[in-house]
Amino acid sequence: MHTTLGLRIARVHSPFLRHVHRPAVTLAPLLSAARAKATSPSPSHTSPRRAASTASQAKSQPPQSASELVSLSSRLTSPLPVSATLNPPASTRPPPLELPTRDPESSLFGHLFRLGKAYTTFYKTGLYAILTNRRLLSSSTSATPSSLSSTNTNTFPSRADVLLRERVRHDLSRLPIFGILVLICGEFTPLIVLVFPRLTPYTCRIPKQTAALRRSTTARREASFRALRAGSPDAAGLERLAAGHVCRSLGLTSALWDVIGLDSPFAGALARRAVARIAADDAMIRGGGGLGAVVDEEVVLACEDRGIDVRDQPVDRLRSRLQDWLRKTAPEGKVEGDAVAMTAAWKEAQEKVKAMLLEP
Repeated sequence: MHTTLGLRIARVHSPFLRHVHRPAVTLAPLLSAARAKATSPSPSHTSPRRAASTASQAKSQPPQSASELVSLSSRLTSPLPVSATLNPPASTRPPPLELPTRDPESSLFGHLFRLGKAYTTFYKTGLYAILTNRRLLSSSTSATPSSLSSTNTNTFPSRADVLLRERVRHDLSRLPIFGILVLICGEFTPLIVLVFPRLTPYTCRIPKQTAALRRSTTARREASFRALRAGSPDAAGLERLAAGHVCRSLGLTSALWDVIGLDSPFAGALARRAVARIAADDAMIRGGGGLGAVVDEEVVLACEDRGIDVRDQPVDRLRSRLQDWLRKTAPEGKVEGDAVAMTAAWKEAQEKVKAMLLEP
């Protein structure tokens, strides 16, 4: 039996987020439902597979309920206790992919069969997670982005809610095409997605696909920095080139524009939106308990969102770099009080984020 769960709206008093005109949903029903399920003597839930919530089960079968998906985050290591307001559910990230190793004495057909079965389980779990995340988003008070325009209350959407909404929107927009691709290509899907890596939902990205995307984005970023250094622009010239560089370094536009030698006509709007989103995310991390409460996998994703190369980097090193980023982008002005001071601090934070994105 599935339990409808809601996400918590945290009172993260950041000056960079607008107020939400909706009642807050607490996390208490979610935790109590998870505990009741674990201790219930009902015969329908006495199976060890369903009662245990271990990482090995998450690898071997799709999660049985949304509470199991949320609990996966707590098993990742971080310096402080895991924060439910800073970390989105683990179901928003790709599930573990366990590929079998070929036994020299086994046949090639048997190995390929086990390999195909492993990929089938991976994609099945990823597709199931998309539907689960959609139900979680429907239960969250941050499900409607337009509600952020209200300023009548003192509650704010948590970072977990914001990231959940962004990832669900991304995955649902790619679900129809990816579903058709899986039906047509079948067991050859892992090969096809390497050719079209951005057509895949987040929850269905295999490790090789993620590595390919990171190599491509890093190569574009390095090429953009070389072009900036070669041009040696002054302050005015750098401002004109900033939007295109931000889009290339963060992978916001197609690489075809690099081949043409022009910036996308939407580069300015995309860059401003990205800078504002990063500045807001920085504020939510600072106001939600700090970087220490963020799980390792979300630290990697946060670094990647800020144009930091995460390839072959230990998590401790990435934490240090992200902490340094948060320190440098923190506004020095007054962040609470009158609207004028808060607006000035918000603009200062965005300018610092843009300056960080322009640093090699």
